[in-house]
Amino acid sequence: MNPAGRSIPEQWTTGRTVVLTDVHAISMDDRIGDFVGDVVIDGDTIRDLGPGAGADRPDDALVIDTGGAIVIPGLVDGHVHAWEGALRGVSPDSDFMAYLTLTHATLAPLMSPDDVATGEALTAARALDQGVTTIVDNNHNVRSREHAEAAIAALRDSGIRTVFAAGVGVRQPDGHLFPLLRELRAAHDDDMTRIRLMQAFPTLDGWRFAVEHGMGAVAEIGGRMPNLDAYLDSGLPNPSFTLNHCSGLSDEQWTRVADSGVAVALAPRSDPHYGLGVAAPVLQAERAGVQVALSSDNEFEYGYHLFEEMRQLMSVQRGASFAAIQAGEQDVPRPWGVRDALRAATVGGALAADLAGRVGVLAPGAKADLVLLNTDRLRPIASELGAAVSYATVRDVDAVIVDGRPRKWAGELVGVDRADLVRRGENSRDRLLARVGRSVEDLRFEGRLVLDR
Repeated sequence: MNPAGRSIPEQWTTGRTVVLTDVHAISMDDRIGDFVGDVVIDGDTIRDLGPGAGADRPDDALVIDTGGAIVIPGLVDGHVHAWEGALRGVSPDSDFMAYLTLTHATLAPLMSPDDVATGEALTAARALDQGVTTIVDNNHNVRSREHAEAAIAALRDSGIRTVFAAGVGVRQPDGHLFPLLRELRAAHDDDMTRIRLMQAFPTLDGWRFAVEHGMGAVAEIGGRMPNLDAYLDSGLPNPSFTLNHCSGLSDEQWTRVADSGVAVALAPRSDPHYGLGVAAPVLQAERAGVQVALSSDNEFEYGYHLFEEMRQLMSVQRGASFAAIQAGEQDVPRPWGVRDALRAATVGGALAADLAGRVGVLAPGAKADLVLLNTDRLRPIASELGAAVSYATVRDVDAVIVDGRPRKWAGELVGVDRADLVRRGENSRDRLLARVGRSVEDLRFEGRLVLDR
């Protein structure tokens, strides 16, 4: 990429038309396809795109020669617990019960609004750095209005588009939650911050509340969940719902999931790590006709890399598909290619955010959420799509644009003091661990967290 210097973010003023030229665009919109040409941005929206699209532009337009950058839609993380951002790598080998014990039973009740805001800011910065422009933030530590307001403020300051799904953790009191959600929706619900209900373990009362108030819901579900059939048969799930993990569902349950139109976010690294399933159930979802989204889940054990989640899910799907074919099964979904993997991280993610057609695609009228990949380290390139999906890393994410504003440019986050953010995160983490008599040094040698239970 050959941007006109690091001053581009200052030149990119509100209301000014921006034309990105010489892009290799992967639109993820079947009507548009892939092309070499221009992307024209007006305000927060893509006005036009394609070969020669920038020719009809205002005289004062900001024209940026990208030097052949690969442009993809902004990635969408369909399920992440961003409030845990300061706990990154605290217990890399922990099992599911150790994770729950530390996060929900031990540290969550000790977190101040500032602790939660720090975690959100860290996760948002890592997401933007990786090319993620939208997250479905499953915040199951909304202990008060102050906690919620601090989290939302941190996300807004970061510039990332968010579905803020507010909830409480395991065995945390939730009597305040429904009135608070109504207040949050009235105060904050807009294009950049959508408000939802988050229930790690759903209740029918919660789902009814979400439907009655038109705000949608997210939940963690699996085949071992008590009364799962009653939930799926309730008539409440709809396209504003996102169900996470979904491991262990029967074929009949997958059919009901598909019929309801809910979105499904799969966690290809989290599920086997925690033992929720041998692998993410992508083939079962495909058999039912469900377009899945990707989930990073959390950074408690492993790093935030949606490109890695994409590749992991592709490997899982291909392995499962080939195994089914070799076993002589009928009507087996074909092995994924790289476009299928990118679709999960874009189009599928847009479904999880209930923003289909507005994010996750490059198309006229869609939000100007997009990622520019520098091709210097990716060369030699035989396929731009293959390079974007199978080879790209955070080093190749040169620019990230959210809602028509640059949030990363020339390889650096815009307006983010990384050193200060890291210090805040370390201080928050160390203070919390000290209150339960632990330290990072303890955990470094133990490799995993062992708490008295």
